[in-house]
Amino acid sequence: MQDMSGRIEWVNPACERLYGWTIDQMRGHKPQDFILPPETRPPAASIAAFRYDSGRSIFGRYLLSRNIRRDGSVFWNQQSFAMLDLGAAGQKVVVTCRDVTDQVSTELALRQVQVDLRHAAHHDDLTGLANRKKLAEHLGSVPVRAAMARGALGVLVIDIDKFKEINDSLGHGAGDRTLEHVALVLARVAGPRDLACRTGGDEFLLVSDVPDREEGIQAQADAVLRALEPPLVWREQSIRIGASIGACLASGPAVTGEEMIQHADAALYAAKVGGRGRVVLYTDDMGRDQRERQELARDLREAVARDQFEIHLQPQLCLASGRIQGCEALLRWRHPRRGILAPATFLETADGLGLLAEIDYLSMTMALDALQALVEAGFGQLVMSINVSAAILADVNYPGLLDWALQSRGLRPEQICIEVLETTILDGSGADVMGVVARFKRLGVRVALDDFGTGYAGLAHMASFEVDAIKLDRSMIARLDHDPRNRVIVRAIIRLCRLLEMDVVAEGVETPEQLGILRRANCPVIQGFGLARPMPLEALLGWLAANDPLPDTAPFGAALTAPRSGPARLIGHVR
Repeated sequence: MQDMSGRIEWVNPACERLYGWTIDQMRGHKPQDFILPPETRPPAASIAAFRYDSGRSIFGRYLLSRNIRRDGSVFWNQQSFAMLDLGAAGQKVVVTCRDVTDQVSTELALRQVQVDLRHAAHHDDLTGLANRKKLAEHLGSVPVRAAMARGALGVLVIDIDKFKEINDSLGHGAGDRTLEHVALVLARVAGPRDLACRTGGDEFLLVSDVPDREEGIQAQADAVLRALEPPLVWREQSIRIGASIGACLASGPAVTGEEMIQHADAALYAAKVGGRGRVVLYTDDMGRDQRERQELARDLREAVARDQFEIHLQPQLCLASGRIQGCEALLRWRHPRRGILAPATFLETADGLGLLAEIDYLSMTMALDALQALVEAGFGQLVMSINVSAAILADVNYPGLLDWALQSRGLRPEQICIEVLETTILDGSGADVMGVVARFKRLGVRVALDDFGTGYAGLAHMASFEVDAIKLDRSMIARLDHDPRNRVIVRAIIRLCRLLEMDVVAEGVETPEQLGILRRANCPVIQGFGLARPMPLEALLGWLAANDPLPDTAPFGAALTAPRSGPARLIGHVR
């Protein structure tokens, strides 16, 4: 209890315990003199002049502040204020104090996880530059669209010359340092309204505000090349970094950001053909990339008609038992001229052609046939994970067709795990996806949230979206052994999933260091090249016969059987 000038007249025993001061030590003093940490304490004159105003809005509200105890420890204090009229004794202020440190710390930690996931969804892990998701948002913004319409916007696509040679001769560490150096150069060259991005392995992009059009975009591209001329010194090695640049200027209101990037890509191709280390500005006669995409589209239609697709299977290991608990079915295209192609090379084209759903059905059929063969070979405990696209989830018949396909093969629903991309949930069709997931759950099929950490799914969203597991994206796993903050995030996600009774699969596990960190974090399941690369069914059958349970001589074998406190060694691992 305080008088109207803020001096303490009385405290109860709980308040004495909270602050560590006795009532006699506090009586007659203003709390600001001793409960505020020194860095937040107002000047003595301000404290002396303080008085309560009976009309202030502070009464009847909760206030949260950081306070200090007599022993120097700081805590979060939730306070409420009430006015008490004691007649002849005058007006008094009753203050209720509550230590809410644990609640605030938990909330701040969850908020930080959300902030980190949001940042990871919009920025490249290695360089910190914007990624494709951020680029799309930037190109769709009102100021950028207006600059496009005025013809005052340019795009530079920058590709590092002979980057593979740097990686092969000096190692991936040198390659990473090269990428970071290029990112710093772009950040320095970029203007205040520009956006620098890393869009691929060694490919960067700069969206530029260029009122001077050709002169402006050429000057900026030349500035990038000049900044890259001095050699980069890395571990006493001198690395000379060359680059080729394709440039494109907005041609008017009808052009889109995606078209500008395509045109800059065509100009980049011309720059490389012309001898590298140069800048080429797009002109109308540069259509090579567009023709290649048209050719790919024709080949893709033929591939669907001629069943040129196949699946490769990648094992998933339960860390607690050392047994293979399942595998993921990964689609491959056996192109008649280009050989085996991964989905990244053709799925975007398939989406544009409206073929994604048909390809998904082909993938489902092949995966179920493979699972049936595995069961017949004596591996009936395995769960088959099947990736599905937003296109297939939009088909209301898919769960029923999956049920029929399972019954016709004598397979059980619990032997299937449907993997839904995290970004699929957040693309505006979340309600439809939730409905389909509910049908999967009624069917008895497991559902996993794939590539978690790339699309910023809120933690509350995780709780409401009824999935059985999440798959930590490989970009998060790749940073485990050198990024302490990332380790904290991964451990927090694993703990949170355990509380929500959700399983966790760590994708992209390649090193024993990553394995050790995941084991200490009690991650249930791992998957990655450190265990096994994706392989055809016949190869998987032989691999399972030799590696389930995993022997000491297999990849990760010694690391799995070693004591948890001992060092993990990688045996037989081939990157």
